Amino acid sequence: MVVLNDLGIRAIELDDLPIIQKWRNDDNLRRYFREYREFSLTQKKDWYFKMVNDNRFEMFVIVDMKIDEVIGVTGITYIDWPNKHGDIHFYIGKNSKWIDKKYSPTAIKLILNYGFKTLNMNKLWVEIYEIDKKKLAFFKSLGFKIDATLREHYFYNGKYYNSHILSLLRKDANYE
Repeated sequence: MVVLNDLGIRAIELDDLPIIQKWRNDDNLRRYFREYREFSLTQKKDWYFKMVNDNRFEMFVIVDMKIDEVIGVTGITYIDWPNKHGDIHFYIGKNSKWIDKKYSPTAIKLILNYGFKTLNMNKLWVEIYEIDKKKLAFFKSLGFKIDATLREHYFYNGKYYNSHILSLLRKDANYE
C-alpha cells in the first residue's frame, strides 16, 4: 500500500467488489462512466479477473487510513508500455462525491506519483465528458491540457455531448 497524509491506495481485492459495484450502479456516478449499464456482482467479478491478469491495467482502491474505509477507486488503464502512457481512472465513490475537496487532492497525487515514478510513464491522460464540469476543472487545475475534443462522442439523457482527451506529461507534472 502507498500512503500519503492518511490516505492510501492498494490493489483491489475480491472483498472490495460489492462497494465498487454499488458505486458503478449509482446514477449520480454512472453518468460519467464509459460503461452505461448496471453491473451485477458476477459481471464485476469477471471484470476483476480479466483486469488482474492484464498488464495494461493497474487498478486500486483509495483508502481513508484513519477509519480504514474504502472511499474510491483509481488506477491507470489501457497502458501502452512501449510508448509509456496510460489512462487515469479516478473517482471518490463515498457519498457519491465523484470529485471532492477532502480526498481527491491527495488521492490524485498518489496515482500520479505511481504512474510517473513507479511505472515510469511519460504521459498520463484522461477522457472527460463535457457534462462533467467538476472533473474537467479538477484535472485542468493539475496541469492537464486538452489534446483533443471528440465531437458528439457521448450520448446521455437524450443528447450527444463532446468528450475531451486531456493529458499531463511527466516533465510538466507537479504531483509531490
